[in-house]
Amino acid sequence: MNKPRVLFVDDEPRILDGLRRSLRGRRQDWDMSFAAGGAEALDELAESTFDVIVSDMRMPGMDGAELLTLVSERHPEVARVVLSGHTEREAAIKVAVAGHRFLTKPSEPDAVIAIIEQLMVLTSQTHPVAVRRIAGAVRSLPSLPAHIDQLSAAFRGPDIELRTAVDAASHDVGLTAKLLQLSNSAFFGARTRIASVDSVVNALGVPTIQALVGLGQVLSSSLAWDAPAERHLSIAWRHAAACASIVGSMASPGNRPYAQAASLLQDIGRFVCVTGSKSCDGTVPEPVDAGCAGIPCRDVGVELLHLWGLPAPIISAVAARDTPQQASPSGLGVSGAVRAAHLLLQQTSSRDPSAGTHEDELEALLTHPQLASGSVDWHAAAAAASERAMQRAPE
Repeated sequence: MNKPRVLFVDDEPRILDGLRRSLRGRRQDWDMSFAAGGAEALDELAESTFDVIVSDMRMPGMDGAELLTLVSERHPEVARVVLSGHTEREAAIKVAVAGHRFLTKPSEPDAVIAIIEQLMVLTSQTHPVAVRRIAGAVRSLPSLPAHIDQLSAAFRGPDIELRTAVDAASHDVGLTAKLLQLSNSAFFGARTRIASVDSVVNALGVPTIQALVGLGQVLSSSLAWDAPAERHLSIAWRHAAACASIVGSMASPGNRPYAQAASLLQDIGRFVCVTGSKSCDGTVPEPVDAGCAGIPCRDVGVELLHLWGLPAPIISAVAARDTPQQASPSGLGVSGAVRAAHLLLQQTSSRDPSAGTHEDELEALLTHPQLASGSVDWHAAAAAASERAMQRAPE
């Protein structure tokens, strides 16, 4: 098999020389190329295939954000890593949309190696290259058109309260995913893995989120959406929002943030497939799980979350949402809690019409000690969560 190929880009020769020296131990595992700027990098990409590109942010002529945006359009299968010493908010926001992963400069060689090796993993077992191309093209996920005005208004003004920011962020699938991507990067100040929206807002800070929203590329709708597509994604959003609400009561305290995030992001692949990436035609697939050109939407969503570096328990739970669960007696785990919440919602008006009810599995999950030990009527709780999601859904 051919060795994975990595392209490093920096306008400073000493930085490229330092990378050559520090990564010489990987020469047996990777083919590495070094480009002195964006134009040279694009020439390299046009002539050869690469798996990962690692680019500096601030370069004369074509900066890192412009380069990586072009890479996302011309070579979406190439995973994009930002390696930069500049952390001014304006520069950080520009690159936030263009990159998959972010590293501060200087970074320890082990940190660079770890991220590159993670990005060389393709998550799909059946369509690995095609799924990577579809997910790799995504820089941000569009919001439902009816959400945009509400979210923009929520983040407008200098005196937005923390609770308002948390509520607004958790209201939108695409914004939640983007904030989790950024907040789990050392480039944006993360020191530990973050899963809850509360922690995300605290880590990034309201001004940074306002700047990101103000960029206009995060809260935007797709002109390719037709009415059936919007209805389809509205149904998916209601199911995810209700699931995130009820799973907070079902998951253990340690797993709760991961389960809530996974619930909200469970159908993130549909937001890619249905909204019409370059590999899709923008129509609602029939059946919906056929996704882009026969590629399952769930595979695309899992690959995107992997590219964006979200915590592994979230990715695993999204991947396993439609997989029957046999929970360990010691606990449901994140995947088991999300699956139980999903199946409960299948018996409400916020059900996912593309998925089955699996009543026998649900009843078995409800007898698990984690759910049966209290006096909660889980069916009633699911109905209430569904009603709240219906009321919260924008007109």
